[in-house]
Order: sequence, then structure tokens, then C-alpha cells
Amino acid sequence: MNQANSRKQAIKRKGYSCVGWTCVILGLIGVTVPLLPTVPFILLALYCFGCSSPQFQQWLLEHKTLGPIARRLKDKQGLTRREKWQSLILIWLSMGSVLYFVAYGTHWQYAIISLLVFETWFILRFKTYTPNAE
Repeated sequence: MNQANSRKQAIKRKGYSCVGWTCVILGLIGVTVPLLPTVPFILLALYCFGCSSPQFQQWLLEHKTLGPIARRLKDKQGLTRREKWQSLILIWLSMGSVLYFVAYGTHWQYAIISLLVFETWFILRFKTYTPNAE
């Protein structure tokens, strides 16, 4: 029985690690691609690495590009006003495009509108970080 539990734990850790690395890759792409938000992927990667590998979580926190956002989110300091607005604008543009060009007039429009409202609430509820306030 103990061996079965340790095998389940190993599979669970590997699964969290795979999801974490996928989120890191998508977050890095999101830094340069305007329609792909970075913050949700970094949050998910932090959680997954926290469950699977503290070393990878530390690597993410020390990363040159993603590290500052990851550290502020982990320390519950929030996002800068610019990061909030960038995220919201990109989310609304990308999801609004999907709504207009793909889902308008279908039952999916309600799901997309609900998702937009939820994502907006989720981002706006973060504290606003001001660099000079430290």
C-alpha cells in the first residue's frame, strides 16, 4: 500500500511539474505576444512548482524576466497599475475578438462574457503595487 501511495505522489508531482513548465513557456511567450496574458500563467506556474518542486519555484522567482512579477505575486504585493491595464486591455481585445468573430449569436457568447467579467474581477482585485512604496 505504501508503494502505491508513493507512486501516486510521484505521478502527481510530475503532472504538476509538466503543467508548471507549460505555464512558464506560455508566460514567456506572453511577455512578447500582445494577445497572450502573462500573469495567469505565472500564478499557475508558481502554484504547480510549489506542489512539485521548490527548486523550480525558486528558479521562477529568480528569473530575469518573469521573476519580478512572480515575486510580487507570491509576496502578495500585487501588480503595477500598468500591468493591470495591459492585462485587461489584452484580455478584452482577444476575448472580444473571439466573441465578435466566432461566438456572436451562439450560446457560447454568454460563456465568453462571463469569463471576461470573471477575469476582469480577478485582475482588479489584486493590490496595486507602487515601486516607491517599499
